[in-house]
Amino acid sequence: MICVVEHYEKSDCDYLEFMIHSSELMPGGSPTFTTKGSIEKMYAHLKELFERIGRSYKGIALKDYARRK
Repeated sequence: MICVVEHYEKSDCDYLEFMIHSSELMPGGSPTFTTKGSIEKMYAHLKELFERIGRSYKGIALKDYARRK
């Protein structure tokens, strides 16, 4: 995911969109994250990802982004 962020930082695109289903944030909610430990590891990765994204992007509501365009 960090490679994706770095790619878009170099592009003309001025936004990133991230989506995850809430069920994926609990053990067994997806085939990839089946245990509490795997969920905790995912949270750590998401924290790192969002910290990295925060260096170049600012979170805003979709309606606010639309107003800017």
